Amino acid sequence: MTRHVVVVGAGITGLTAAYLLTRGEPRPRVTLIERQGRVGGNIETERRDGFLLDGGPDSFLSTKREGAELCRELGLGDHLIVPRPEAKKVYMVHRGRLEPMPGGLALAIPTKIGPMLSTPLVSFPGKLRMLGDLVLPRRRDAGDESIEDFIARRFGREAAKSLAAPLLGGIYAGDIGELSILSTFPQLVEVEKKHGSLAKGLLALQLARQKQNGSAPKKGGDAPSPFMSLTGGMGELVAALLACLPPDALWLGRSVERVEPAGNSYRVRLDGDQVLDADAVIFASPAHATAKMLPDDRVAGELGAIPYLSTATVFFAFPRAGLERPLDGVGFVAPKGEAELIAGTWVSSKWDGRAPDDHVLMRAFLGGARAKVDVAKASDEQLASVAQRALEQLMGRLGAPSLTRIFRYIDANPQPIVGHGARMQRVEARLRELPGLYLAGAAYDGVGIPDCVRQARSVVDRLRRERLG
Repeated sequence: MTRHVVVVGAGITGLTAAYLLTRGEPRPRVTLIERQGRVGGNIETERRDGFLLDGGPDSFLSTKREGAELCRELGLGDHLIVPRPEAKKVYMVHRGRLEPMPGGLALAIPTKIGPMLSTPLVSFPGKLRMLGDLVLPRRRDAGDESIEDFIARRFGREAAKSLAAPLLGGIYAGDIGELSILSTFPQLVEVEKKHGSLAKGLLALQLARQKQNGSAPKKGGDAPSPFMSLTGGMGELVAALLACLPPDALWLGRSVERVEPAGNSYRVRLDGDQVLDADAVIFASPAHATAKMLPDDRVAGELGAIPYLSTATVFFAFPRAGLERPLDGVGFVAPKGEAELIAGTWVSSKWDGRAPDDHVLMRAFLGGARAKVDVAKASDEQLASVAQRALEQLMGRLGAPSLTRIFRYIDANPQPIVGHGARMQRVEARLRELPGLYLAGAAYDGVGIPDCVRQARSVVDRLRRERLG
């Protein structure tokens, strides 16, 4: 008898899991169920009037190999691109102005002393305190701590708030005073364990990676960008995964109400009173949604307690001739209290093929932990007004937009707060007593596309060993 696996949620994790299940052996029948009327989750790419808009993530880290490897496996290797060579600068909002980020920063950690000494982003006392990282002993307690406490311990509180908060917290749209360092940037914890000094350790890692790749830069040269995208936007990855699925595998616009044990298998109850029998269920849906479907109150309680935040992405296209300043970089990030935005990306300066030559395309990020406007309740007009006003305060005159497009991601940004790792250990221990149920996705072990792909591969490998072998 052919085994049946139900995958709940058709974001990048669920799509990857469904794709992998239809490859290799043993090969079960797969049903991929998605509540929305489209697949991709936070990945959402649109073409409009010659513009290419990535509403969610516009790239992934190439240093985490799983993203690029999946693209190549799907035949998208020739579509992989890196940011434009001239798109090197990243700005920080500081006292109402855009100031260039100092060179040599890696994960908000300085690896070059000169640029940090000259930057206005940190006060002179703050810079002196940052030098403490070079001599302070490593932490001996292995317990979890917040990103803010971790960075402040090594570099001081000012550096944590002015550099780490917008750069590291911005990835999660969250508060670094609450986010867990072990669950967000465990590599930094490992660097401290091995080297003590984060600055020395990250510099050593960079040099080792360059030597391994045979690409040691010239003195004073810039390291290559760690980001990659696709010529047609990240939606190309979603479309390629979807094209590999059997035509009857995807059920769009359907909701799973409850999953119930049925002997050694499960009954998946959908809206409309439809029931599917499944030998295994992979939950790739948001943790708060998964909590409502699970047949176990303990796991449901743990997942339901994972916080989520809402964000909005506002795109504008402007005639290039009307700009007051050149878009000479990737964009900017903003510390708390400096702007109404989390960050802004100068899309047409960052990537090729995103806008006609006579226009620029940019996007502004609103919401998150320090939202000044409720992105779930505000109208499109309100969000666009807030975003354009904030951009003009930083960049000067922009003119009238030729295109405006708003994407909302409501309760779509999981927050791995301090203690998240211990929470997931409790969840995994309980799931071992519920064979056939699996979790994967951005809420659990990394939010990036490569992290989600890695989790999908791991879950499918385990499922094949435990349920299909």
